[in-house]
Amino acid sequence: MFGDFYALTFGGFVALSIYLPTLLKEVFALSPADAGARTAFFVILATLCRPVGGWLSDRIGGQILLLYVFLGLFAIGWLMAFPSIVPFTIGALGGAILFGLGNGGVFKLVPQYFPQQVGTVTGLVGAAGGLGGFFPPLELGLFQELTDSYAPGFILLSLFALLCAWVLGRTFLRLPTPRQGF
Repeated sequence: MFGDFYALTFGGFVALSIYLPTLLKEVFALSPADAGARTAFFVILATLCRPVGGWLSDRIGGQILLLYVFLGLFAIGWLMAFPSIVPFTIGALGGAILFGLGNGGVFKLVPQYFPQQVGTVTGLVGAAGGLGGFFPPLELGLFQELTDSYAPGFILLSLFALLCAWVLGRTFLRLPTPRQGF
């Protein structure tokens, strides 16, 4: 489960860091220099948000932070599905922030739930994140080839984020039982 969460947050970051220059050149006809500069900004923004995610997790809890991150990524995926530069840019920048915050949130949870196996679980979660970065570029390329659009790939990202939010809510965010009577 933490592996799935990190596959979304870190894998999404890695995937977009790899594929964003190609996408920006193909869809928005940006020059290689412009696409590279925008991708560099994406990477820097996401990287700077990682420690902020850890800090926020220490204050509000990793579960709460991740819930907001996953719900935000649900919306971001839809924005990035539009073949218009303004919603896509808002989505990409929002995604950078949320991917970074989410990375900090996932690693807050590992020692809470696996205090005796922190090293092992961290290694497994990190591996899942690495693999999570491998598949989205393949998926985006496949959808572009089959449908001439990247939109289905971003919609799948959006739906995966919603699934992560649902799993997080069902597994880690149990609401207190209502009191009987007044």
